Amino acid sequence: MRWGVLRAVASLAAVSCWAATDFSLIDAVKRRDVKTADALLAQRVNVNAALPDGATALSWAVFLDLPDLAGKLIQAGANVNTAGEYGETPLTLALANGDVALAGKLLKAGADPKATRWNGETTLMIAAGTGSVEEVKLLLGAGVDVNGAEPRRGQNALMWAAAEGHPDVVDVLIKQGARVGAATKSGFTPLAFAVMKNDAASVKRIIQAGADPNYALPGQAAPEKASPDEPPPDQAFPGQALPDKDGTPMLTVAGSYKSFAAEIALLEGGANPNFTDHTGLTPLHVAAEAGAVDLVKELVAKGANLNARTYKASGPKSKFAQYFVNLRLSGEVTPLLLATKADHVDVMHVLIEAGADPGLKAQDGTTLLLAAAGSGHVDAARYAYQFDKDVKAVDDSGRTAMHMSMTGTAQIEQPVLTELVQYLADIGVPMDELDKRGRTPIQVGDGVPIDQPIQRMADIIVNRGGTPRHFPKEYVKPGPKAEK
Repeated sequence: MRWGVLRAVASLAAVSCWAATDFSLIDAVKRRDVKTADALLAQRVNVNAALPDGATALSWAVFLDLPDLAGKLIQAGANVNTAGEYGETPLTLALANGDVALAGKLLKAGADPKATRWNGETTLMIAAGTGSVEEVKLLLGAGVDVNGAEPRRGQNALMWAAAEGHPDVVDVLIKQGARVGAATKSGFTPLAFAVMKNDAASVKRIIQAGADPNYALPGQAAPEKASPDEPPPDQAFPGQALPDKDGTPMLTVAGSYKSFAAEIALLEGGANPNFTDHTGLTPLHVAAEAGAVDLVKELVAKGANLNARTYKASGPKSKFAQYFVNLRLSGEVTPLLLATKADHVDVMHVLIEAGADPGLKAQDGTTLLLAAAGSGHVDAARYAYQFDKDVKAVDDSGRTAMHMSMTGTAQIEQPVLTELVQYLADIGVPMDELDKRGRTPIQVGDGVPIDQPIQRMADIIVNRGGTPRHFPKEYVKPGPKAEK
């Protein structure tokens, strides 16, 4: 149920019953006491008595989904166009409940199909948002404007249907003349709402009807929600790709909302797979980092640049990028590096087999093996090592693959990290080097703390005949069968 209805209901519930003489019928309906309501109707009480907020017995009967009682009230002469303080009429309440039969009765009794809520939301918007094709057809048959929009934000029925993921309603509205190019005051179109909902069927239908799959939201557009369940959010777009001051294309919107099915539909409809945002990110970067392997395959098939690199980073590296290896902030990052850092081995396979260059480094010197070590998982490291044998590589902060395994991986289970540490040691990654801050991998792990992997590091160093520059704070002397 829409938030506007809930506000009206809250107002209804908040009003106490006043004098029994005036509001006894309303009281009975609110209690769902049909027997008493029938008796009061037989006594010819005033069926149009209204509470201070405008609510009547018919309003309550419709809201409480009592269609038989509502029908009796209509027959007794109840005003079908009475409106509460938020503009809710019996018709808007019936539509919000999805009761097409009762909505039809109200229209036959003279309910105004063009009535709007206090904020201008139309009956057709309400019906479209609920997903009722029958209600939509009923209202269109009653002469409602298919392109009618509420005045505050400029949203219309097609946008609401798309935002709620109702492709059948989208189809009906388009067939009846809904404009797919209509936009809200902030630039959101039906296509944008369908993309955010990840409704691939609606995306396809809207593009088929003439919408531009490369449409870009205006620069710095604030996020907008088609009103169905709650007011529009104040927070920024999810995902780092939005908003873009130069405009945000639909593929970027889809990637930001993880609307991968919608993104495939956009590509099939002709969206450009190689556009870049203001940081140089392409749709392939976003899909690869998210592990959306089917989308990655579609992008590859549509000609996405496998070796696209983000723009060079300017100025000193931020602490966030330096200490937590956020590759997006490193500059000149490829989709393969992002997939590797995120431990999406299946995506790594797709990209390399399609021709991605495993030898490309990020601006900060991050190699494929370094990124794999930063994933915290041995499978990514094993696959990366097939193409990158430089086990002594360091980035511009002096970090080895062993350092990387301890950086930004605290959320990974320690046995998993310990397995990675052992593998890196086995292929010859240096165990005890200092980075440019003078820290060994053991010290980096100790600061998290990550005790099991750094215990393994110390065990390996000791059993190879060495002495760690710094022992773990909670070091336990290894037994005779410790790993070498």
